[in-house]
Amino acid sequence: MKLINAQTAAQLIEDTRAQGSIFTATFTKRTTGEVRTMNARLGVKRGQVGGTLSYDPKAYNLISVYDVENAKAMKALGMDDETAAKKSYRMIAADALISLTVGGTAYTVEKA
Repeated sequence: MKLINAQTAAQLIEDTRAQGSIFTATFTKRTTGEVRTMNARLGVKRGQVGGTLSYDPKAYNLISVYDVENAKAMKALGMDDETAAKKSYRMIAADALISLTVGGTAYTVEKA
C-alpha cells in the first residue's frame, strides 16, 4: 500500500469523477466513531430532487458521494430505483479517511 495524505486522497477521489469509476474508501464516521468501508462513485445525478445543499461540504472537509452498495441493497429489498437512489447519497470526511482503493491501487491515508 502506498502512503498518502488526506489532501492527496481527496484529490484521487475527485479524479474519479470524469470516468464515473467506483472507488472504495475506509473511514471513521464523525458522529459515532465507527469505522466504515464504502464502495462509492462521484457525479451520480439519479434521484436528485433539485435545489442545493444549505451548506458547502468543502467548508467542512466533506466529500459528497453515491453509496453503490446501499443502492443495491435497497433495490434488493424491493425499493424502486428512484427512491433507492435518493437514499444512497452520503458524505465522507476527507480528514477521517483511513484507506482508499482507486483504479486497483490501494492507499493508506496518513493522519495529520
